[in-house]
Amino acid sequence: MSITKKRFEEIVNELRRKGEVVPATYDCIYKAIMRNCPKYRADTTSKLTSVSKELILNTYKEMNTEYVIDNVLEKGKVSDVLFKVKGYVINYEFNGRKWDGLIERNDAYLGKIKNDLIRKAKSYASMPKVIQININNFYCFLSKENLLEFKSRDKYGIVESDKWGKIYVNLKLIREKYDRGLELTKLEKELVILTLTKVDEIEKIAEGDVELMEVANELKRLTNDAYTIGLYDEEEERRRIENSIKITAKKQGLKQGVKQGIKQGASNEKKSIAKNLLKDGLPIPKVCEYTGLSKSQIARLM
Repeated sequence: MSITKKRFEEIVNELRRKGEVVPATYDCIYKAIMRNCPKYRADTTSKLTSVSKELILNTYKEMNTEYVIDNVLEKGKVSDVLFKVKGYVINYEFNGRKWDGLIERNDAYLGKIKNDLIRKAKSYASMPKVIQININNFYCFLSKENLLEFKSRDKYGIVESDKWGKIYVNLKLIREKYDRGLELTKLEKELVILTLTKVDEIEKIAEGDVELMEVANELKRLTNDAYTIGLYDEEEERRRIENSIKITAKKQGLKQGVKQGIKQGASNEKKSIAKNLLKDGLPIPKVCEYTGLSKSQIARLM
């Protein structure tokens, strides 16, 4: 992702003025943290899965490039973090928002990993255990628990297979606990630091802790990296576009997503969406891209 020097300086200077960093709730930042902070990755994963921290550190191998998009339903789907250690394959998914089909999409990806491992395994018994960890930055399943583990069980609680499992992290509840000033466990600190933006808060929670300091230093480094800021800026613009279209769609009674809302909208509805995007400061070429209107049509709306 390229970004002009001027735009990079504008973003970084604004963050410095506010004493902030780009939080790990953005995909590009989260992936970089998990890739570049091995001690943090090993400790957090060990606490979530009970897999030995030493095993994760000593046998880690990244697998992010091994599962490519191969059908239309997976368009735009890229695993957040995928790696293997001896006896295990771990798939992290950071879910910033809840939407219809999210769980099904992640299930499909988990199934894809399992099917591939079956083809490669010498026997079913020798297959590694596959664990998908969903970090949800929203209240999930209306649960009051910070961590939820799912397995295939019968009504008596008997587990069908120990070759796969899913873990859900209720990040909103952990952040709520932090905001109330309650004492956090080490794992909760490792998770809540992903949501923090203030440098002083990040340094305070990380003080004296090897794994958390690794994250704190990486967040500050990433905030001064032009490539990362370019990805962040692109994602931030996409979020603004999605939010603007959602608001417009809601006002017009449309219940579908961004693309569906635009496709189903009549000409006057597209113009209404375009007006809202223009008010939000979106460049004309992007308004054209997201509404399907021509530059001349949009110019007449200004």
